[in-house]
Amino acid sequence: MTRLLALLSGEFTSLALSELKSILCILYGWEPVESLTDRLAYIDADIRDAEKITSRSAYTKSIIAPIIYAPKTDISSRVEVEVSELLLKAKSFAVRALRLGGVRCDRVAGERWLGNLLIDNYPGLRVDLSTPDLTVHAYISEKGVVAGPLLSQSSYRELEARRPGRRVFRHPSSLMPRLARCMVNLTRVRPGGWIIDPFAGTGSIPIEAAFLGYRVIPIELKRWIARGCLQNLGWVGLRGKVDVICGDATSLPLRGFYQGVATDPPYGRSTKLSDRNLRRLYLNAFSAIAEILERHSRVVTAIPQQQVEPSLLEEIGLRLLEQHPIRVHSSLTRVVCVYSLGS
Repeated sequence: MTRLLALLSGEFTSLALSELKSILCILYGWEPVESLTDRLAYIDADIRDAEKITSRSAYTKSIIAPIIYAPKTDISSRVEVEVSELLLKAKSFAVRALRLGGVRCDRVAGERWLGNLLIDNYPGLRVDLSTPDLTVHAYISEKGVVAGPLLSQSSYRELEARRPGRRVFRHPSSLMPRLARCMVNLTRVRPGGWIIDPFAGTGSIPIEAAFLGYRVIPIELKRWIARGCLQNLGWVGLRGKVDVICGDATSLPLRGFYQGVATDPPYGRSTKLSDRNLRRLYLNAFSAIAEILERHSRVVTAIPQQQVEPSLLEEIGLRLLEQHPIRVHSSLTRVVCVYSLGS
């Protein structure tokens, strides 16, 4: 294991950190994470797994192997540079600095400072800003400067290509692919395991779960939406690999025990349900869900804060572990909740 540094998305910082912990738990069985700032986190991981982590994640932007740490943003100071096998093997490099949290610092001057430090410590290196052998990323925050060779960087191109508006079947309440992928990761189910989505809708969660290597069972009550979900699965190349069940989440047509649930249930306005009926739907559906899960399985769901309290599902034996509010607009905040079945 090596001490690495992850840069998290600034979109949903608490959700991003939780997702990173979940991915490391899937890989290693524990959460070797230490927060430096709301967007930077040290992790203990196999350096060979850096690409695996960022390619799987929705909200981890990049991972570096830190070799420079300056506790202040004073770029005139001399600091120690640790040995890096990657830099020893490289002939050229470029530095890319990023300021976080509104910190005041001359980014270009910071890149020059770091470049000079590296040249002083690795005399054989030369700067090449166009086609470097190696890129060094520097993150400048209120905690100082941390820099090191870039190991992996996320590319959201494929996720963006699966946005709801680009699918063959569309519905206004569909989850964005990044949030859907994050929710799948939060289940902490190991690849190859079973994930159930009892409110499958247009297929955002089943699509991401299938691409992450899970066996998926999407369930959708409305037949026309279930057909649309199947169309979307075919559109992304999953036809024949994932089937859709037209069924009721409150009376699941399943037998046996499964490892996790990631789902985006309906909320008030789009379904014309009163708050009382919505709460009843949630209690009935998640009671049925709990009956087909293995002990200590996780249930990850998005709840409309104004209509349903996240603690509601504790009435049926689901223990609330985490909640991450996501503001949709002025009158709607959704909370991504993580529950565990049993203590």
